[in-house]
Amino acid sequence: MGKPCTRINKRSRLIETILPSREAAYANLHQSVDAELPFGKTMVRRATTDLEVSVSPVHAIKTLRLLAEEAGWQMERHEGSRLVDRFAIIMPMAQSTRTLGLRILDGPLRGLEMTAWSETRGSAGALNITSWVMPGGMEHELNQHLLEHWVARVPRCPWQWTFSERSKVGYMLPDWRKARRKFRELGFDVKKNTWPNEPLSKWPI
Repeated sequence: MGKPCTRINKRSRLIETILPSREAAYANLHQSVDAELPFGKTMVRRATTDLEVSVSPVHAIKTLRLLAEEAGWQMERHEGSRLVDRFAIIMPMAQSTRTLGLRILDGPLRGLEMTAWSETRGSAGALNITSWVMPGGMEHELNQHLLEHWVARVPRCPWQWTFSERSKVGYMLPDWRKARRKFRELGFDVKKNTWPNEPLSKWPI
């Protein structure tokens, strides 16, 4: 073992003694397979894209499962819970909601994951959320192919709600416009009578 080196922390003005073997260990940190980021040196949360949808969590997960089965990919289902804010009059109240999830374990989209849940944004009704983790980002060509087929196969247009549904949750909430804007930014035509869309690619990939 070599001689220790001395480092001064400018914030706390404390002097740390670090052995060369420790610094070498940090320099040779292995890469995380999924995130492709140094594991242990930097804690990085996986990037997710949340989409507000009119499709129920069960149907959202089922549609992704059917696409994965057609492609012959192995999957892993998971259930859990998360805290969400529910606004009661003027104050937000934290409440727990059930989540459903599906993770792709092999194939060209290994690591892709969707988690879906319902939450109450207003005094009544519910808004469904799908949270996507996509290797390479939502703009990656393979991810775009999958999303095109997912949107085409869900039982209803994911960015449209009935008047009754919007009224229960809150007719003037910005979530409705935000949902359409997100799908439009992903390349979908969100005008009326444009769903079901016709995917430009074949499935399986």
